Formats: sequence, C-alpha cells, structure tokens
Amino acid sequence: MIDTRPYHGMVRTMLKRAILIYKILVIHLSYLHSALREIYLYYESPYPLYILMKKFSLANRKIKVTLLSNNRGRPQLDQKIVELILELKKLNPTWGAQRIVDELKKIGRKVSKQTVLNYLEIYGLRTPPPHNGLTWNEFLSSHKFKIGIDFTSKISIWGDQIFIFVILNLDTREILHIAPTFNPCSIWIKQQFKNAFYDLDEYPTLCLCDRDQIFARWFTVMMKDFFDIKVVHTPIKTPELNGKVERCHRSIKEEGLVNVIPITIPQTLTACGLYKDYYNKYRPHQGIDGKIPLRSDDMSTTNLFFERKKHLAGRITTFGPMAA
Repeated sequence: MIDTRPYHGMVRTMLKRAILIYKILVIHLSYLHSALREIYLYYESPYPLYILMKKFSLANRKIKVTLLSNNRGRPQLDQKIVELILELKKLNPTWGAQRIVDELKKIGRKVSKQTVLNYLEIYGLRTPPPHNGLTWNEFLSSHKFKIGIDFTSKISIWGDQIFIFVILNLDTREILHIAPTFNPCSIWIKQQFKNAFYDLDEYPTLCLCDRDQIFARWFTVMMKDFFDIKVVHTPIKTPELNGKVERCHRSIKEEGLVNVIPITIPQTLTACGLYKDYYNKYRPHQGIDGKIPLRSDDMSTTNLFFERKKHLAGRITTFGPMAA
C-alpha cells in the first residue's frame, strides 16, 4: 500500500489556503455590497468612486487584522470582546468609543479607546463627528425674506461681454429684478437695488452672494446703510450654496436667451423682461412643488376649458385656464 501520510500536511495546507481565500472573497463582497447600497440609497455626491475606495480599504484592513495578523506586537483582542463592542454600537448607535470603553469596564473588560475606534472603523460602524450649529438650510430658513444675487453673462454680436444681474426671491423663486450692462460698477448696482425695492412693502433681511470683487466690503456697508439688509458671502468655490440663483441663470440662458443674439443693452433688456414675465407668471418650479411664483390660484382642480399661450416670440407654449 502507498503511504499517504506525507501528503496529509500538504492537503491541510491547501485546505487552509482555500478557506482563507474564501473568507477574503466574502469580506470583499460584503463591503462591495455595502458600498453599492450606500451609493444607491443614501449618497448624493457625484464621486461614488470614493466610497468604493474607502470600502476596499476597510476590507483590506479587516483582512489584515482578522485573517493575516502575525504574532508581533500586541496580542489580538479576544473575538468575544470584539463582538461585545459591535453589539453595544449596534444597539446604541449614538455611543462613542469612550462610552463603550466605560460600559465594558463595568463587566471587567479593559479595552483602550483607540482599540475600540479601530474595530469600529474596520466594521464600518465608526460614528462621524457631531455637527455643531445650524446647517446651511436651517440658517436660511431662519430668515423670513431672503434674496440671492449674482451675475451671469452673454456675448454680444460684437464680441463684448454683457453682464446680466439677477435678484431672486429665494422663498418664492420670483425674479425681483433683472438687468444687463456692459460695465457693472458700484453706482449701477446701487441703482438696481433701488429699482427692485421701490414697490416692496418690506425689505429683505438677508442677501446671499458670492465673493466676487464687485461684492466687496463697500457692498456690505451699502446694503446695511441704505436697506438694513445683512449680506452673507458664500465660501470660496461653493456655488451650490447659492444654487437657486445659479439654476435661475441656467433657465435664463436655456429658455430666455437661447435664440437671442445680443446686440445692444436695450434689446437685451427687452428679452430679459419678457422672460422675467414668463418666469414669474407662467413657469412652474420644481423647488416649490410645481407652483408658480406670482400665481396664487389652485392649480390642482381639473379645468375642462383651457387655452394655449405662447411666450417669448412663440418659442414656449403653455396651458392656462380660459378667461371667463
């Protein structure tokens, strides 16, 4: 008979390697599933690759700690203590590492805070740092009447840049004022606010703008002295914080000026005025649940009699209730 005992060790080694590879694959697949779930359900960033990279790093770290650890350095933490740490975190999601350490001390398990943090990060349960203070939306909501301002631009037929200044009511999405110019200066901007506010019952309490040089310190002082309006500048490279105005600019260019070749300021002002009338009186806005800024009637009721209305020289056709 052939003695197979020398092969037993080799078979056991191969089985151990196969089991190790299987465990590594299971860990990677579990973290991949978690990453895809976060991207699909929760994450709103345009960079989902960062999530995959983070999950892949966590999976490699878990494999290194749990499957490929060596005997050098500190001894590995008992698996039962690790399970207790994970159980406490899952049952009490708001607990931090120090709270878990104190809870384990009550049953005679001594673990350092850093060790708890390391294992929570390995298993993807580390609590993010608490947020202190108001969020941006909460800050804006605390003001009753707020406006957003900014410039967009259009190139004229002569190659000159026409700057289009927009003042937008951030609550109702109403364009309060829109005006083009070749040379925006402090005197011109001051006059635009006078034109925009002359028929208002009350002034806004907050003005949101970016950090363009035109909105420097003089602008903050002028708004406070003349209109008692607080000016808030958005941080650098954060156009999304003034996103309602940015979206309004896009609508102006794609709908109002898409087929318009600017020649003179009066001609551009006429085109902007036509679009302002359409934008405020006929255009539904997704940000306010499909409502129209200057229309207060109930649009949910069924109206059997309606008419078609053309706007912007026939480029846009809308439906509206037929006049009695």
